[in-house]
This record gives sequence, structure tokens and C-alpha cells, in this order.
Amino acid sequence: MRFDTLLVANRGEIALRVIRAARAQGLRTVAVYSDADAESRHVREADMAVHIGAAPAHASYRNVEALLRACALSGAQAVHPGYGFLSENAAFARAVTQAGLTFVGPSAEVIDLMGNKARAKEALRHADVPTVPGAQGLSDDRELAARARAIGYPVLLKAAAGGGGRGMRLARDEAELAQALPLARSEALGAFGSDELILEKAILGARHVEIQVLCDEHGNALHLGERDCSLQRRYQKLVEESPSPAVSPALRERMGAVAVRACQAIGYVGAGTLEFLVDAAGDFHFMEMNTRLQVEHGVTELVTGIDLVQWQLRVAQGEPLGLRQEDVRSRGHAMELRVCAEDPAAGFVPQVGTVLRWVEPPGLRVDTALEDGLEITPHYDSMLAKYLAWGETREECIRKLMRACEAGGLLGVRSNLHFLARAIDHPEFRDGGVTTGFLAGQDMTSGHWRAQPSEHALAAAALALAGWPAAHARPCLAAQGEVALDDASDGASRLLRISQQADGGLSVDAWEGHVAEGECRRVRIEAAHRRGDDLALVVGGLRRSLRVAMEGANAAWVQDGASVWRFLRATRFAGRDDGQAGQARTLRAPMSGRVIGVEVRDGDSVTAQQTVLVLESMKMEMSIAAGAAGIVARVAVAAGDQVSTGQVLMEVQQ
Repeated sequence: MRFDTLLVANRGEIALRVIRAARAQGLRTVAVYSDADAESRHVREADMAVHIGAAPAHASYRNVEALLRACALSGAQAVHPGYGFLSENAAFARAVTQAGLTFVGPSAEVIDLMGNKARAKEALRHADVPTVPGAQGLSDDRELAARARAIGYPVLLKAAAGGGGRGMRLARDEAELAQALPLARSEALGAFGSDELILEKAILGARHVEIQVLCDEHGNALHLGERDCSLQRRYQKLVEESPSPAVSPALRERMGAVAVRACQAIGYVGAGTLEFLVDAAGDFHFMEMNTRLQVEHGVTELVTGIDLVQWQLRVAQGEPLGLRQEDVRSRGHAMELRVCAEDPAAGFVPQVGTVLRWVEPPGLRVDTALEDGLEITPHYDSMLAKYLAWGETREECIRKLMRACEAGGLLGVRSNLHFLARAIDHPEFRDGGVTTGFLAGQDMTSGHWRAQPSEHALAAAALALAGWPAAHARPCLAAQGEVALDDASDGASRLLRISQQADGGLSVDAWEGHVAEGECRRVRIEAAHRRGDDLALVVGGLRRSLRVAMEGANAAWVQDGASVWRFLRATRFAGRDDGQAGQARTLRAPMSGRVIGVEVRDGDSVTAQQTVLVLESMKMEMSIAAGAAGIVARVAVAAGDQVSTGQVLMEVQQ
């Protein structure tokens, strides 16, 4: 039971988190890595590291035999699975224990029971845990549709074998159910190896509230309060906080008691989370149990002062908790933002690229494996970092995190930092009224969510791409010219023309849209100073510092506050090709990823909303619709192909 060497069967920020917790207990640590991660931070920080596979990189961390060989090679006596990959895989937990090693987590039998939503709900129903009305064990789509009619729309489809929002689809009527079924089954199969689905009544306008539990093998079970995870996209969490603005002390006590009762009923050991929906009437309904550490575990750690990872390691070695329920006290407020490689303005489409500059914000906890030069690929989840803040009040947390979104920086890969800053500053969020459907009702093209480049940002881009030398205290051009702004988060095409004035100063003319049609505004740069990679500019009497990172010679990333734009050098101005002009429509990849299905062939007739192709990236599937009725003129890709953002997928003749 006791061990001194721990293998972490994961990567990135969670591997670093576990490695550091293990080191604090005097344990040796072993990292594992794919070819893509050979020089990653988790590999460098561990005491030892073992290579476990080549491309496809994401499959390496699911290779049970390779992980067990790594244990044998390194002398590891225990395995921590982190989250994702094999963390809730009963077969892996069983293989670890059968090899005579310690699995840091619950037993394989409990993982197996809770890992299947249908069996989990049935088991906990017997423990008087309130569950969401639904149906399970349905393999036939016609039977599933009949049960949906009996339950009443709207309904949710969920992957029976896993969670995290993958395989989940909302259907408001029979037509939507028919469209959602193949997508839900495909995504469930790809993510969890099973296309089994369960059906649940969709509780609209609900809060997503989860209870953290901690149990040992001696029969002790505690709950550590709740986390509110209601701000979500694609049923995946973006902001988490504790305590929940919607949970009263009485409701917290009731939910905590139910969670403890559930753990005792199934013989749970380790850290885990029970997830509930809380409706408008204050009634709560069990959804699923995560038999692992949660991404948002740090929120609970900040308010309780309890290190969950260290307790996981102690419990795995047979130690009793040494805590009573009355010893668990929550102080202040904590909140977490998930920083993801995605474009919120384009439907939260995953993004890839190379990190040109990563600046960690000061004054708060940041869990990440980011560093300059890191390649962000489509093989892994889109989450790049977690910003965690603690404050005496909820308002203090919000202020700290909004400042962190501006003080930190990520250039080279599009992220959701600007979106997160705007989300927690939204009046509905500040008032504590956000439900799981909040983002679905938001117009991401509105002024609250979109950021227009400031005059300072336009000036910084023009200077960077015009080759302004660092040696000059006053602006001086190496070359005058034009640059075009490429920015999916803004949606507007611009032309910037920079010129040097007779007095030696600079001005930037900025056009929206085509020069012949758009309005021009002139930006006068009164002074400019370079400090490392940052530019300090005086425009309109106001001095501001902006981060700049060059992507080769012809692209510049500029950060102003929480917003980041990418500018491209151009010799002439060209508007965006949206693929809708004329008679031929070109469908391009909205994200880098893998083609997992092509639904049409050359010569097929299609309707405007017909799905013609399905892409997968960062564990998300996206259906590509024809967009207009017509005839498929050319299919440019096949199932299994890797594609990059903007690559031609198909042409449809209208």
C-alpha cells in the first residue's frame, strides 16, 4: 500500500499539479510523454520520464500496456491518472492493481459502476438520491424516440460511458432528435469507446452545481461544499466558483448530505464529485458522478485550505482522513477561468498554433503548462490554463480575474481571454443569475462581446509590420506600406496605411472595408518607445503599453488589455472571401482537425442546412452544412484526412 515513487499517467497542467503535490510529500515522480511532448514542462519537472509512444500523440496516453511498462522501467509503485484520458477507465484501474501497483483513485468496480450513467442513476436511486427523469439501456433509435415522446421534449442525449459534455445533444422536437442521434453516437464512440446513449429530460434554466467529496477506506466520508459551474459552452464548463450564488446554507447542507450518503452506498474511496442540476424551485437532481479529480478542484482548495491532490495520495496509501465534517470550513470566495484555445466569435471553434509569448498574470494561482514556443495541436483538449482567484467577496474575485485577463498574455494562438473577461463582467453574471443556458441566449456579435481594435492597437501593428527599429526614440520607418487586419474575433476587414510626416512623426490611416467605400480614421502617433517586446505609444495624449509578438516577418500579434489581434502585411487590400458570392460556394475548414465523415459525393444534390462533412478537433465534433442549396461540384477531402484552418473542403455549385 505504501509507495515512494509515483507515475503520473497524464500530461500538461494536471501532470504538473500532481508532480508538485507528490514532491511536497517526498515522493519521487515519473512522467510519461508522447513524441509531441518530449520537451514539455511536465517531463522536465519530474524526477524521471518514460517515452510511451509516437503519433497519433493523443493515443499514447491511452496505451495501457505502455503505461505499465513505464512503471516497470522506472520502479513506480503507484499511478495517478489525473483527469481525462484513462482517469475514469475501469479496465486501466484494474490492470494497475493486477500488476501489483496502487491506483490513486476508487476501485475499478466503483469506476465501472459510476462510469455508466444508466447504472449509476439506478444505483443511486436506491440510496434515495434524486435523479433527472430519463431512460437508459436503449440501443434502438426508434425505441429511444418513443421514450423521448413519453418523457416530453426538450430532451438531452448523453454518452452513457462518459461525461465532459462529449456526446451530449439537446433535442427540442423529433426532427432535432433525428439529427442529433448519429452525431451523439459518433462523438460518444470516439471519446469513450461506446456509442451507448441515455436520454434525460432537459431541465432548462437550471444551475449546474457539483459537490466535492473526499472518502477513505476506513468508512469516513466528507463533502467539501459546492462549486457552481453554470457558465458553459457546448455543455462544457468555462467558469467555476465557490460558494454558489444560488445555494443557501440549508440547500448546501441537504446536497452535501445526499452526496455523502451516495458515497457510502457505493463504497467510494478517494476524491470525487457528484454533479447536480438545481432548478428554479431549488430542487436538485443528480446527473453523474466523476470518479476522479475535477479540472476545477482548485476552487475548493482555495476556499477550504484542503489540498485535494495530497489527500488523494494519502488515502491511496491507507491513511484515514483525520477530518470530521465540522472541521471543513469555507472562507471567502474563489473563482476559476478556463483559458482555452478557441474563437468564441466563431462558435468557440478550437484553434491551433505556436505560442509566441506567454505572460503569466501576477497575484493569483495559475495552473498551466504553457511556455513560449509550445505547439498547440488539435490532438488534445483545448484548455491551456486555469486562472484561479480568491477574495473575501465574490466581487473581489471578479475584479482580480478581470485584471488578470489584461495583465497576463497569450500571443500566437487565439484564446478566449477577452471573452472570459467580458463574461464575468456581464450584469447577469455579476448578479449571480447565470444558468446553463446563458450563453445560448447571447449575441456574440454585440458590442458587449466583441472588441474593436483601439487606435493604440492599430498604431502598434502598423509600427511592428513597418519595421520600426528599436534604436529610435522617435518613430522612424524602415519602410512605408500597408497592412491588413486578419481578426476572426472582430469580424471586420481593415486596411492600415502608415506614412511619415514632414515633421518626422507618423500617422496611420485605417479603413473599414474596401478603401473606395469605407470610412477612414487617422491615428497620429505622438511618441513611441520600445521596451523589450512591448510598445509604449502616445496617441491622443494617452500613453499605453501593448504587447507585440512577430510571427515571421509578415504577421504581428498585438495585445491591448484582454484583447489580442493578428495583423498581416499586405501589398494590396483584399476583403474576406465568405464563399457566398457568385454561383460557386467554397466550404473551408473552420478549424484544424481530422475529417471523420464525408456525407456526400461529387454530383450529389444538397439543401442549405444539410450536413455534408464532420470534423473533429480537440475532442469536439463539428458538422459542416452546405450553406446553400446546389450540386456538389468537388469534394476535396476524405475521411481520415488532417486539415488546417481555411483549407478547402468542398465546392457547391448553386
